[in-house]
Amino acid sequence: MARTRDEAAQQRILRAARELVCDLGPRAVSIDAIADAAGVGKQTIYRWWPSRSAVVMDALIEMTDPEPADPPDSVRERIRLQMRRVARMFASRQGRLIREIVADAQGDADLAEDFRRRFLAHRRARGAATIARGISTGELRPDLDIEDALDVLYGPLWFRLLVGHRPTGPAAVDRLLDLVWPGLVGPREGGRAPVQARAVGPR
Repeated sequence: MARTRDEAAQQRILRAARELVCDLGPRAVSIDAIADAAGVGKQTIYRWWPSRSAVVMDALIEMTDPEPADPPDSVRERIRLQMRRVARMFASRQGRLIREIVADAQGDADLAEDFRRRFLAHRRARGAATIARGISTGELRPDLDIEDALDVLYGPLWFRLLVGHRPTGPAAVDRLLDLVWPGLVGPREGGRAPVQARAVGPR
């Protein structure tokens, strides 16, 4: 029974953190405010989270899209759908929250490390697994540097989120992937990369 109460309290805390951060931004949200909104004491929050930023990070992680249960066989299509999920997240209220956390992290080394370790790392690992699959199946060039490929694919989306100079919708994702794809597959017979059909319509 105590475990059920603990889980219910944790969910109230995360829900309160999500709502407060989305309404006010991460800088304006305090542990006191989260505790009041969740109906718990501060000591209850500190039982499970070491800091305010840790609560905010967990609230952000819970807001993001899960991986599909049945991904397509084509590595190009897997990459495209992964990029579209990132773009969809960036265009939502989660995107505003991510942008503010990244801004705060520029002056907070602990928050920056927390963001890289707990939010970014496992998302890069998913993308890296897709690229590694493409290399193993021969869909991508064998000498491809996986970390560089991730930066080239997702860097433009992060740049658009942080600077806000261009949209990050499905059409933008498809154009970016079309631009990058020849470098991922490398030269093919006759010195040209193969032309692949692109799926039409948003996912």
